[in-house]
Amino acid sequence: DAYKLWNIDRRRWGEFVSEREIQCIYRKTIQQDVARCFTDKVRELELFGKFVHRKWMNPREVVFDEFRGFVESTGCIAKPRGGTQGQQVFLVKENEDTALKDLYDFCCEHNVIVEEYLRACKEIEEFHPQSLNTVRVFTISKDSKVEILDSEFRMGIHENVVDNAHCGGILASIDIETGVLHRNGADMLGNEYVVHPDSGKAISGFVIPNWEKVVNTCKEMSKCLDMIVFAGWDICVLPDGNVELIEVNSYPSITVLQTAIKEGLKPRVQSIGTKVLGYDPIKLISVWSKSYVKYEGVYGRY
Repeated sequence: DAYKLWNIDRRRWGEFVSEREIQCIYRKTIQQDVARCFTDKVRELELFGKFVHRKWMNPREVVFDEFRGFVESTGCIAKPRGGTQGQQVFLVKENEDTALKDLYDFCCEHNVIVEEYLRACKEIEEFHPQSLNTVRVFTISKDSKVEILDSEFRMGIHENVVDNAHCGGILASIDIETGVLHRNGADMLGNEYVVHPDSGKAISGFVIPNWEKVVNTCKEMSKCLDMIVFAGWDICVLPDGNVELIEVNSYPSITVLQTAIKEGLKPRVQSIGTKVLGYDPIKLISVWSKSYVKYEGVYGRY
């Protein structure tokens, strides 16, 4: 449903990369110790500290009074240290001492960190003020070579405080050269949006502010670690024009990208992968994975 294959020439179905295929490629190209850095938000924040300017705290490493002082001094959002896809992320609203003690105990018990709640620039926030709307940039890199496979703009919807597609968020494909949203919005259920359903703001044609800086920052971050290879960088454009790394994903979903652009990305994975890595990463897919894809069709797993 997400791809609306019935609207696409059947001869192009083979251009879609399934999640099983891309996960096979990830396992064969990304060092596991590097990948683990990206499943631990504390290690990630420390590793990319140069690109993270917001305040954050690990409650397990402080006493309650320090936690209370942090939460009372700034708006906060809480995230599971090892969470993915925006699951179990919530705003910290309570400020009564008893409620904060309960929150502190909860964070310590469930390994939840708290971060300063950011606001995006006005143009981006207007789409959906209740969430932090971000840009996902998918890079392929090796040594000093970095290329962008694709990019998407992500918006929250209704009362959601996150913009993740797997939490019902809206996606819109970004033209890599210009930063312009060149498609209508879409969600993982295959719904299409000309305007944001809550704010009424037009999606296609919107230009991501400071796009060049977004691109350059992602390329710079990609060079910080050897063997990152594939990464999905979630970036916020701040009111002052600067950009902030929200998080990085070492196993970014390719289904989300293909949902936004309504095209299969296999030709780009092949051409850009060959240019950067020196080989076609599609050829790394095992016979077992290919058999799975043949059986399941181009959908793979969502």
